[in-house]
Amino acid sequence: MQANLYILANSPGEMSGWVAPVVTELRQILPQLRITVALIPDWFTSGREQDFGEQLPVDRVVGVFPLIRELWSQRKLLRQQQNLVLFLGGDALYAKGLSRLLNCAAMAYMPRVYSPQDFLRIFVPTQAEQQRAVRKGAAIEQIVVVPTLALDSVTVDGTQAEIRQRLALKTDTQPVITLMAGSRPSYVAMSLEFMLDIADLLLAEYAESTVLMPISPFIDREMVLTVLDQRQLMPPDASRDGEILRIGPTGRILVIFTHSHAAIAAADLAIVLPGTNNLQCAALGTPFIMLMPLNSIESIPFEGLLGLLYPRFFPFNHIKKWIIAWMSPRVPYMSMVNRMAGRMLAPEMRGVLSQSEVAAAASALWQDKPRLEKLKAELLELTRERGAARIMAEAIREHFVSDQRLR
Repeated sequence: MQANLYILANSPGEMSGWVAPVVTELRQILPQLRITVALIPDWFTSGREQDFGEQLPVDRVVGVFPLIRELWSQRKLLRQQQNLVLFLGGDALYAKGLSRLLNCAAMAYMPRVYSPQDFLRIFVPTQAEQQRAVRKGAAIEQIVVVPTLALDSVTVDGTQAEIRQRLALKTDTQPVITLMAGSRPSYVAMSLEFMLDIADLLLAEYAESTVLMPISPFIDREMVLTVLDQRQLMPPDASRDGEILRIGPTGRILVIFTHSHAAIAAADLAIVLPGTNNLQCAALGTPFIMLMPLNSIESIPFEGLLGLLYPRFFPFNHIKKWIIAWMSPRVPYMSMVNRMAGRMLAPEMRGVLSQSEVAAAASALWQDKPRLEKLKAELLELTRERGAARIMAEAIREHFVSDQRLR
């Protein structure tokens, strides 16, 4: 009997950090499973999730609305097959709707549990979240504690020295600093400009330094090249379609369009925005500074009611900026790494930030070698436990096996 898995997801972080490791594990233990990834549209999406998903070991990637129409027209036939819905981001109402349409169970990975009555099993990254879900009415056996799923997406080939050699960095290059501008088109051009200003300051301070700028696969190359052209950073004879572009007057800025994990592992220090890249840095033992600039914070998408305040319309832009500025000091940790640790492990900089103060903070951290080494060791220890994707894949396999027996 045909077994079908329908995975619901939406944004870059979920696609790269959650969907990718789970489907990789599933293909190893259930090679005949038919996997469909259904994309849920919202402001968190980049528009390139389809392209990214088609590179994964899945059978197809479709929009959720075409999928619903298809399933509705074939529902009688499909209900005779084995089906399971896996919720990995977006609005959980879609998971509830699909499971009812197919008359099948649904599972989910949720850092914070909601609507537990709609799921057979929910995987959570902390014991505290399991206890909170039980207090909210979930059954203890329904909520399964696993390591943080996004950690399973972090893979790198080689040591730091080997990666630097592949990137053609000089052996005496120091420091190597990675700057990450994010993965959402709504603000990446703005953040890329900000990061390039920081790069100029750091390169001027350290004559032997190199800056790596890995570009998310969810960001359009032409958008990046437009920013580089405007700043006149592209050499006249440089190839515009290579995996690595050496830019700037001295060629000490490397814009990397592939192997983002390698660009993190090669660095002595990273400067990042909030997101999955915080976990990636921690998993690779790369100390980082997380920025939450309030300079144009209204352009950054948020969940909940804030997400409904579209920044291009007056007065929503001002209202949203005021609310976020008011909330920021009341949220103890913005980085998911610090939330995992329950303390301010990696430095966070919030507020109306200038490029010079960010560069100064990075320089101070780089020069404080005991603090840098301590932070590296603590990040590696925090992210040491892995294997959530394998646990989830095994649970999915067991579900299909038991479902086959019942039939």
